[in-house]
Amino acid sequence: MELYKICNRKIFVMGAILVIGILLADFCIQVVDEETTVDGITYTGYKAVQMDRRITEEFKGVLTDEKVEKIIEKYGLAYYYVSDRGEWSFHENFLNGLVNDYLSDKYVQNWYSDYGDYIAEKNIYPVADSKLGTVREITGQEIILEYYGGWHTFFEIIHTGMISGSILILFSVSVIFVNERQTNMLQLIFTTREGREKEVYAKIAAAMTVAVSVWAVILILNLLLCGIVYGLDGLGCYKGMVTGYFSMEYYSMIPLRSYVMKAIMLSFFGIVSLCAITICVSVNARNNLNAFTVALTCYVAPVVASLFMDNEDGVIKILCFTPIYMVVHSVIDYIYNIWILLLVISILLSISCTIRAYRKYSRQQVI
Repeated sequence: MELYKICNRKIFVMGAILVIGILLADFCIQVVDEETTVDGITYTGYKAVQMDRRITEEFKGVLTDEKVEKIIEKYGLAYYYVSDRGEWSFHENFLNGLVNDYLSDKYVQNWYSDYGDYIAEKNIYPVADSKLGTVREITGQEIILEYYGGWHTFFEIIHTGMISGSILILFSVSVIFVNERQTNMLQLIFTTREGREKEVYAKIAAAMTVAVSVWAVILILNLLLCGIVYGLDGLGCYKGMVTGYFSMEYYSMIPLRSYVMKAIMLSFFGIVSLCAITICVSVNARNNLNAFTVALTCYVAPVVASLFMDNEDGVIKILCFTPIYMVVHSVIDYIYNIWILLLVISILLSISCTIRAYRKYSRQQVI
């Protein structure tokens, strides 16, 4: 009954459709923007993705100097062109683009200048003498070449879906307790033999079920879309290569398989803690509008607070345990060495808010 009451509300149905629509639109934009050049022919959109996947199959596996030579011999060097209007034109595919980014001496001084300050590559370095070689020495693992476009798109759109889903949870869960008071149903519920005990359990279970279901649908839909169009190869690569911010920092050298696991776990507990906080707010609110307003304020407060604080590492790490930041995978860059602590804090916060909501609701006095 409690699940039905939440899911049957028009705002939940419309919100769910909107969240899925936002995710699909974001994904379509990513696909449409894809572009690759193979044998002098430029492909865009879905065809570009499939072409990059096809040409990468031949070179999959450990990246070696021999493979780099064959890539350059077969597809040439990538190059960029800047028009008189300052518009960048990219002529590369996945393979020579990777060589261009990590094994060449190309340099872009200013992406935003009127004509672009781009210095084309003149030398291709051996893997051992490049940034990738340094990573290989530090990690003791070989550099794996796979088409990781699917995971790149996954991370580009997952935070949009999770934040949209979080807002849907705020709308849906914030009224779950306070609505009984606003509609004067407590007088009826609390006069039944098991009204106080079973009602609160049912409401908490329903709220958590809805929150976890929203999280699961967004995650699974994103994985399906990326898997069908891009494929999900690339788990043997490093996080920095996939997200496009490769450096010598440890968080950039996290194996993608580990990074995906951490991002999924953080987003899960971020959604659960948001639900628990919203439940606690709902119990203490005066009416539906008050419950949603307070819950939304609690949700966005960390972002507002960060605008008035110095961009210090300690402050950022403190804010990372809040629900709005936990669903954004890039927070791992700041808390990669204490991410377990964030999970523990999130779990304790969720338990604390849930227990407080249970006690407050079950001890209410009805006049």
